[in-house]
Amino acid sequence: MKQKWVLYMGIALVLIVGGSLLAAKGTDAVSQAENRKQGVLDAESKTILYDKKPGTIYQINAGLGDSVQKGDLLFRIKLEEGSEEEVFAPEDGLVNRIAVKLGEEIMPGMPAAVVQKNEYFTDLFVQEGQIHKLKMNQSVKVRFPYLDQPIEVDGIVTSIAAAPQFASMRMTREKGQADVSMFAVRLSVPSKAGLLPGMTAEVDFNEIAD
Repeated sequence: MKQKWVLYMGIALVLIVGGSLLAAKGTDAVSQAENRKQGVLDAESKTILYDKKPGTIYQINAGLGDSVQKGDLLFRIKLEEGSEEEVFAPEDGLVNRIAVKLGEEIMPGMPAAVVQKNEYFTDLFVQEGQIHKLKMNQSVKVRFPYLDQPIEVDGIVTSIAAAPQFASMRMTREKGQADVSMFAVRLSVPSKAGLLPGMTAEVDFNEIAD
């Protein structure tokens, strides 16, 4: 019985010492989780508002999901006096909504389509104690860990701003019950085959030099 008690005490001591060393080095599970910031990949969209004379849609040159370039012809509109107006793509991107139909009347101010830009971004929320690792236009490795074949790209820091909604967030570890200020960081992410808006993007702050 005494030997078992000594064995259990030895195991417990090893676990305590090992856990303390990991925590001191910042490699314990909690520290690792805090250093891996995750956000959702998103893309800006441009709504095309018709800004010409009233008319009737008589030609649609783009469909849902089509890739378009800035200046591509999207629609032709027949005006009442017999002349025509044309609507062009304002950005490179994908058509993710067609808001008009053939033969439909269109008036100034009405939405005609929505084009999703080819430029992606993700927003991360970073604690005050870590924000010093980031600066404007800095290149940061961004991973997409939940794909069958994880993808890694170089993201660029495009904005850093205080996040007021997190100003009263309370942390129970290390900070006690002190309020922790948070910062919203936006990373520009290149569009790449296999990436889609809605995917989880991750940045490991352990890999960013102080």
